[in-house]
Amino acid sequence: MEYRYITQEIIEKGNVNITSPGMFEEARRYNIEAVKNYKKRYWLKIIFGLWIAAQVIYVLFCVVNSLDMQESYDAATKTSMPVWRIVLGAAGVLAYLGLMFWFAFHNGSRDKKTLCLASLPIIAFSPYLAGIPFGNFIIGYLYERAEDYFSKQLGYPSFQRLVTNSVFSSSDNINDLTYDSIRENVRRDHPDDGDFLG
Repeated sequence: MEYRYITQEIIEKGNVNITSPGMFEEARRYNIEAVKNYKKRYWLKIIFGLWIAAQVIYVLFCVVNSLDMQESYDAATKTSMPVWRIVLGAAGVLAYLGLMFWFAFHNGSRDKKTLCLASLPIIAFSPYLAGIPFGNFIIGYLYERAEDYFSKQLGYPSFQRLVTNSVFSSSDNINDLTYDSIRENVRRDHPDDGDFLG
C-alpha cells in the first residue's frame, strides 16, 4: 500500500499531527494495516515456536518409545543391540538437542539452512526421522518468505500504531494546553469556521 503522508520517520516518532482529511484517512488506514500485520507476524512467530517445540517433544517421545521397543525385542530374541549403534544413536540425539537448543532457542535463528543442518544429527538415531531436517528447511523457507513480505510493509518490525492529533499548539507538553489556548489556535488557523468552540 502506498502512503503519501505517512513515512517511516513519522511512525518511529509515534504520532502525527493531522492537517487534512486525506492525512487522517491515510493514518486510519495505516493503523488498520499495522494491527493486521502485527497480528499476522505474532502468529507467525507462535506457529514457528510451536513447530520447534513439537519436534523436540516428538524426538524425545521417539527415543523413549524406541528404547522400550528395543528392550522388548532384546528380551524376546535374547540378543542385544550392538554398542556402536547405541553410541551413534545417543550421540545423534544429544547433538540434535544441543544444536537445536543453541541455534533455535538461544540464538533465535530462523534460517532454513541453519535449522536443517542443526537437525541433521537426528538421522544417526533413526533414518525414519529424516523428515525433521526436511521439515525444518521448509518451515524456515516459509518463515523467511513471510518475514520478507513484512519487511516491505510500512512500520516494520514493530508495526506500532500512530497516535493522531489535530491540535496546532506551541505548547511543550500536554499540561500547558488549555481550552483557551486551543480555542485561540483554532480561531487563528480557521477564521472562517464561525462559532466553533465558542
